[in-house]
Amino acid sequence: MSQTDHYSGHSIWLTDVVELPGSKLPLSTVPAALLTLGPIPLALTALFFYLADGGTDPYLVIVQFLAAFIAVVGPVFIWHYDENVFPTFIEEVSDVVADHEKLIQTVDRYESFFAKRYWPLTVVWTALIVVALVANLGFFRSLGVTGLLDPAFLTYLVFAVWWSIITGIGLHGALTTILCVRSVGNLDLTIDPLHHDGLGGLSTVGYFSIRATLMNSIGSFALPLAFAIAAAGSYQTLVYLAVGTYIGFIIVSFVYPTLYVNRRAQEVRESVLKQKRRQIQQLREQASVDSAGGELSELETQLKIRTLRDDFHEYRSVNLYPLSVSILTRLASSILLPIGFTLLETYVISG
Repeated sequence: MSQTDHYSGHSIWLTDVVELPGSKLPLSTVPAALLTLGPIPLALTALFFYLADGGTDPYLVIVQFLAAFIAVVGPVFIWHYDENVFPTFIEEVSDVVADHEKLIQTVDRYESFFAKRYWPLTVVWTALIVVALVANLGFFRSLGVTGLLDPAFLTYLVFAVWWSIITGIGLHGALTTILCVRSVGNLDLTIDPLHHDGLGGLSTVGYFSIRATLMNSIGSFALPLAFAIAAAGSYQTLVYLAVGTYIGFIIVSFVYPTLYVNRRAQEVRESVLKQKRRQIQQLREQASVDSAGGELSELETQLKIRTLRDDFHEYRSVNLYPLSVSILTRLASSILLPIGFTLLETYVISG
């Protein structure tokens, strides 16, 4: 029986929304959601440009549709995180957690946290985005918007609220991952030198955080638009605060789990090595004592010591997460988009 058979699971409301079209259409979940939910942000974007009276700069049209693309694929990403990443994490990490019941309870707790406690961060994030847009009305005036009650601007606010809810839940997912990784790391972990990942088995914890970071890296498609709004608006600080918050989440979800899992792996390995040293020392002491009445012959004792030495060297030589080319590549790719868009705006477009 797999670990997911014991796993109750919790679904965030957006998962139900994503799955609904697939239950009505002769399509699987992902294409059905993309065909029904995906056009919403694109249609709102097109309506905004139609209602705006000013000319449309091709660059601004491109960066706006790039930002809208996040809301197109975002619900599917969140559905995948909710329905696949958590259950897969349980199956993968069960190899290195001794107490499976505690593992199920821990991951179930954070799955519930993701499904039910998303609203504080999402509300704050949405409010920050809306306030930043209202405060930088000058950017929208350059596109022909006459004021806050202009139908074009009201249309854009509807788009912004939907976009913020999607991205806010994504940021909440990153926070959930960080907290879950820390809690799972506090459980009784083991290292398997022969594990197929070549990293003692603890890469499974790291892969969980990598998947969440990669999911959130799609938000970097909004950075060019954010820089354009900041350049033409009056309150750039609010825009840069939103950008800094997003980049901060990406960095933390990238760095913290990596360092934490590596540190826990080292602690587990040192504990195993200490235990092996103690056992070897005890057998050496036993070998030096008169074997009369002992349970092991001298030859058996030496074989025991040799086996423990082999185990000791295996544990000491095993690589630890994230010391793998494939993992380091995935970690780096999760922050390439934010860095790339920032450098592009700073040194190419602005320069």
